[in-house]
Amino acid sequence: MLLPESDAKFKYCPLLKTRDDKMKFCLGSMCMLWRHAEADKTGSDDLGFCGAAGPVVMLAALSGGDETAPKPHLFGEDD
Repeated sequence: MLLPESDAKFKYCPLLKTRDDKMKFCLGSMCMLWRHAEADKTGSDDLGFCGAAGPVVMLAALSGGDETAPKPHLFGEDD
């Protein structure tokens, strides 16, 4: 799901929990898994998504059958 980082920070992260097992909110770009939909747009109102699901889900979420949708740069791809 593509959404602005400012909105993502109000979504629960399944990887972050407190000592008493309560869930915490998304850290957005402070998390190593956060991915911006467009590499040159990295502000809090620019679209992004959680990369925890892996490259296959990333591509499906971003393309959605739309060839004009921004594509993520995957690690190891040639420029």
